[in-house]
Amino acid sequence: MDSLKRSFFIKNLSKLLIPMLIPILILGSLAITLIHLYLKEKINQENLNLLNQIQMNVEMIFDELNSINLTIAASAKEFLDLQNMLEKKWLDPEDFVKLASLKNTIDSPAIAHPYIDSIYIYIKNDKKRFLTSTTGGVVDLHDFDDVSWYKGLSKVKSGDAVWTQKRTVIRKLVDFPDQKIDVISLYRSITLANGNLGYIILNVNTDYLKDNLNSLYKMNGQNILVMDKNDQVLFENHPVHLTSHEAKEMLSTANEISTLKIGNEPSTVFKLDSQKYGWVFFSTIPRSSLYKLPYQLSLLTLVLLLSSVIVGGIIAYYLTKKNFAEIDSIVNILNNAEKGEPLPHLPNDVTDIHSLIIHKILTNFMEQSYMKVLLSERKYKMQALELSVHQSQLNPHFLYNTLETINWKVISLTKRPNEINEMIDNLGNILRYSLSAKDSLVIFKDEIKHTKSYVDIQKIRHKDQFAIYWECDEGVENYYVVKLSLQPLIENSLQHGLPGLGRKLSIKVKIRIFPTHLYVVVIDNGKGIDRARLEEIRSKLKSNYTANDHIGLYNTHKRLQLTYGDNYGLSIRSKHDWGTTISIQIPIK
Repeated sequence: MDSLKRSFFIKNLSKLLIPMLIPILILGSLAITLIHLYLKEKINQENLNLLNQIQMNVEMIFDELNSINLTIAASAKEFLDLQNMLEKKWLDPEDFVKLASLKNTIDSPAIAHPYIDSIYIYIKNDKKRFLTSTTGGVVDLHDFDDVSWYKGLSKVKSGDAVWTQKRTVIRKLVDFPDQKIDVISLYRSITLANGNLGYIILNVNTDYLKDNLNSLYKMNGQNILVMDKNDQVLFENHPVHLTSHEAKEMLSTANEISTLKIGNEPSTVFKLDSQKYGWVFFSTIPRSSLYKLPYQLSLLTLVLLLSSVIVGGIIAYYLTKKNFAEIDSIVNILNNAEKGEPLPHLPNDVTDIHSLIIHKILTNFMEQSYMKVLLSERKYKMQALELSVHQSQLNPHFLYNTLETINWKVISLTKRPNEINEMIDNLGNILRYSLSAKDSLVIFKDEIKHTKSYVDIQKIRHKDQFAIYWECDEGVENYYVVKLSLQPLIENSLQHGLPGLGRKLSIKVKIRIFPTHLYVVVIDNGKGIDRARLEEIRSKLKSNYTANDHIGLYNTHKRLQLTYGDNYGLSIRSKHDWGTTISIQIPIK
């Protein structure tokens, strides 16, 4: 009844809540969806624009470097003079004038542009000399602190005129610690008029580029980095420790915007390719930081949505509870009537539908309910009485046959202890079991035990005229069964299958466990029953017939039906001269 009340209450509450909640949920869902779609698209576009601006700024710097490169490379005659000076052991006064002019050509841009760390000019010579903007003039490679640029010349691919390399320059200072400077070297190869190769190396200080990147507006946790075609990070605004797998994954993605895991954190990666220098510009931002605003707005919308649902739910609950109170009072009257508890007085005036229903219930329905209770009690008492009568019919019948057997055995035996003692013990057990005042349901273990006591008595009486075989599923002895429901089946096989058989009677007892019931079957190879007689027995089992023969079967069938219901009882199959099978289905409860 409580579940019906809850169901009724919930249904009525739903009728108020659903029309109110549907518009709120639809509007809230649309608001959250629009916030995510609009703001995410706007944020993504702003970050792409920022990355595009960074690309333009960086390329502008290197375009200017390229212009300086070309200006220096245009001094073709000076390079030929420089080659001669690099190979001389001693310079004459005219050489110093030419060297000063060429030195001024590379010193001017290095001084004028703060992002230029140094400029080298190298023309292949046996002495490995080159011109640098950081010293007074020509220096030998083995006397100079920075030599890694020279190793970079050997890494250039054939045909490359301009290429870049990230390097770390270590400068040794007097009375100060060594200074480490990260640079990007812009190499340009030139061919002199005499066919010799020369190189101009412009070293760009990456600290300037980092300052330039950090000067732009950035989001919390945003990293901006530039990688070359060799998967090498040229510079970044903050140190980014990328694994080789992460770097390859970033370079291999074909989308401008993608989601990758960087440092075990989901990040949104913005990518722009620079065709001019073969670089790739990246901006990586943790998703938790990038979409923080949409998430906050969505959370705020969700809180407002839940608040509306809670307020609406409280109002709907109050209205439903008020309307339900009258229905609940009617249900309580019905419950009190079923339990036999005192009922309220009839309402003095019928003013509304509620008082009218109560008046009708109290004057009509309750009287019918009491009548049904009385009829049910009477029917139960009649079934219990009938069960007791049928069970009392079984015990004298069995006792009579047993006493006759004992009488016969006493005459044939001597006075010393013998089989008669075993028969008397078994008989005593069976009598105590059948006449006990316990409930009609007993554990199967006891039923089987006392049935075997009965079989032992019959073996003494009939000797080797019959054999019995047991096949029981494991655990069957723990279930409950109607008392004296198995023994009458074996008794029936002995009484009606054994006389005049002319062969040894075999009885097989099978007890099987199924998910919903126990299946008990007794099979014998006795005389069997002809078709007409079998139909007569089946017909009497279905009726209220009181049997004179097969009394054990009839009583057992009736007790099973009274205990478990009309759908249960005995099922008999038999064929003359072949044998008989009697089966029982016992519900598992």
